[in-house]
Amino acid sequence: MTELNKKESGWLSGIQGIQWAVFMLTNIIAVPVVVGAAFQMSPAEISTFMERMLFVSGAATLVQIYFGHRLPVIEGAAGMWWAIFILLGTMSAPGNRGLLLQQLEMGLMIAGIFLGVLGLLPVVEKVRNLFTPIVTGVYLILLVSQLSGSFFQSILGITATGHLDGKITLICLIEIIIILIISLKFEGILKSMGPLIGIVVGWLLFHFFGLIHQGNVYEPSGWFKLPQLLAWGTPEFDVGIVLTSIITSVVLISNVIASILVVGIALEKQVQPKQYQKGIFGNGLNLIVSGLFSVVGVVPLSVSAGFIGTTGIKKMRPIIVGAVLIMAAGFFPYIGGFLATLPLEVAYASLFIPFSQMMGFGIRDLMSIGPTTRNLLVIGLSLMVGIGMMFLPAEAFASVAPWLRNIVSNGLLVGLILCLLLEHVIFPSKKSSLPAKQ
Repeated sequence: MTELNKKESGWLSGIQGIQWAVFMLTNIIAVPVVVGAAFQMSPAEISTFMERMLFVSGAATLVQIYFGHRLPVIEGAAGMWWAIFILLGTMSAPGNRGLLLQQLEMGLMIAGIFLGVLGLLPVVEKVRNLFTPIVTGVYLILLVSQLSGSFFQSILGITATGHLDGKITLICLIEIIIILIISLKFEGILKSMGPLIGIVVGWLLFHFFGLIHQGNVYEPSGWFKLPQLLAWGTPEFDVGIVLTSIITSVVLISNVIASILVVGIALEKQVQPKQYQKGIFGNGLNLIVSGLFSVVGVVPLSVSAGFIGTTGIKKMRPIIVGAVLIMAAGFFPYIGGFLATLPLEVAYASLFIPFSQMMGFGIRDLMSIGPTTRNLLVIGLSLMVGIGMMFLPAEAFASVAPWLRNIVSNGLLVGLILCLLLEHVIFPSKKSSLPAKQ
């Protein structure tokens, strides 16, 4: 019997499973609040979104354990996926947001099918090679740049009050400093729990200063409810959304591989090549599940290695218990309802450091290449065009065909497509490699 599956007492597995569940919650709680606000969802919609996010995160972890890489790695909303959701939600006209959510359902499912097929074929490395350090660096910088305005408007209190609010700004600043200190000064599980600690402190301060909006409270109609399939409506096809979804899923292959690799190191276990393929296949299945249950796309999280290294919990049973607990929490509306009362400003503040790191990852990728004239031209043109498109008003694209509008009006997508063309077609380089991301 292997070390990972060796029998142990039920009560110990239960306690360790609760630890896994709390750790998983850290990576879930802010997602429905921030994405829901971007799409102007009601408190009831955000609450049910929270329930589905809990259910899918737990279920996705079990899918990978039984059908994917078979390692103790938690699944959570990928920062890149919810960045895409926030970006599209804030860019779209209010009347189009319902349709956009239906298109995102379809985008997730098609991206999941695409990734599942890739996981069955020996072509993953060839696809990954398209996303060189220049391409991934430009992609991450464009993504965070387009979201930075939403972050600051919320953290400074402008979203809530229409003007700069001193109390909200102070609370968010305290929360960001707490998360930053924990991220820089601590190690292991405490470091990984930084966002959750910051959320708790920020939430308590919002209560203390009386800033909680009572209109955000949702009273469930019952204590038990099954997660709803296709809660946003019947999936709709849009070529721009599908293209964005497939590109995002391919970029995140690096995260899947990196997560499996670092957890293997934490377990002191040799990871087999097939486990990477199965992990990508499992991620494809989980994207399909994400689309079916109308949530943000999930991905294996490499922070699982830090949790394992600190707690020493290497066996499979505790993470299975934790995943089942999180999954079961999605069946109880009062849990989702309570978590959904998290203030939007606190949620955004909890994401400020992780998204800043995402920008840092992009800069790191660009710094890893030589500053040749060719490389600087590819980077400069891609960023100039992509960021420039972000400042164009939505009305400028009114005459563009609907199927093309979501492509040409998206500075992120335009910049990325231009970068791919410059990198591989117009100015091809002999060197092509993609570093794994943490």
